Amino acid sequence: MNQFEIFFDGFYLSLIIFLGIRMLLIENNDSKILGSMALLLGLGDSFHLVPRIIANVSENGFIENSFGLFLGTRVSAITMSIFYLLFYYYIKKKNNMQKKGLDTFLILLFVIRIATVIISFNHSEEMDLISNLPFVLMGIIDILLLFKNKNIKEFKNLYIYVLFSFLFYVPVVLLKNVYPIIGMLMMPKTIMYVLIVIKLYKNLKKDFEKKYIMEFAISYLLSGILAGAVYRELGKIYPVDVKMAFVHTHLIVLGFVFLAIFYLIAKNLEIPNKKLEKLIRVYNFGIYFSFTTMFLHGLVDSYPILNSVKIAMTSISGIGHILITLSIILISIMSLRSREVLKA
Repeated sequence: MNQFEIFFDGFYLSLIIFLGIRMLLIENNDSKILGSMALLLGLGDSFHLVPRIIANVSENGFIENSFGLFLGTRVSAITMSIFYLLFYYYIKKKNNMQKKGLDTFLILLFVIRIATVIISFNHSEEMDLISNLPFVLMGIIDILLLFKNKNIKEFKNLYIYVLFSFLFYVPVVLLKNVYPIIGMLMMPKTIMYVLIVIKLYKNLKKDFEKKYIMEFAISYLLSGILAGAVYRELGKIYPVDVKMAFVHTHLIVLGFVFLAIFYLIAKNLEIPNKKLEKLIRVYNFGIYFSFTTMFLHGLVDSYPILNSVKIAMTSISGIGHILITLSIILISIMSLRSREVLKA
């Protein structure tokens, strides 16, 4: 059963990191802070989840990768602290809030959190618990502010997601050494993070325009460059399969080049934005399924994995390629028909 966790971790990381890159490219005054939050969340968690994926598919993986897993939790602890500090400043900005005392208190909590996390590198369980106290207080402040301003459109339901992320997180911190199975609560906690990022993305997202196709293309170009760097650097630590190298080239070709071509073809044609948006969404889901499983293949194919896991990876990848092919065909047909109408 542990091996199926790799799908959860892999799809979570690829979604959050891509959305972070996409959010940074949206023309909005809040894009930098929200995009940075999403990227911090995804990249920080990758330090923990990539070793965890490998640990789940290798024999005695959690013992052999204990240092990588521990280091990953420390990096994630630091990035999550920055995430909630930025979250506070986002809330403050949208609410035009001027509370210097609260600003000082939150920064103090952040400094204590970072200092105690660094000290906990000596594997002190006591310091690990202490380091979570300022973190939880930071979360409580964000929750109370979000709840107080829940009628603001941009904050709708966010207090619920943040609240439940901590309700799932705190028992793990307190009881993980006594009842290891309680660590499963980290999965619903992660789902709360996904809901938070999707809501923040929707806060930036506007009605679909054809120029957004080019913005998605650039997002895939940057994602492809990042994937190439990950393959090169990760291969110095773990025996990654060569399939991971294909993520880099496929994202650039199918993500950047094809979408750039679609944009150049469609920008002067009378294609309804709603129809085009639906097809681009199908295309994006196809890329998401295909290249996440390609990345997972690169991570785990060097290890003995269950046949059912192999079948699941192949099936998901197949669905992704079907969606990509279908959307390419439908976009091409729509473009040809629109050109014929334009000539007529």
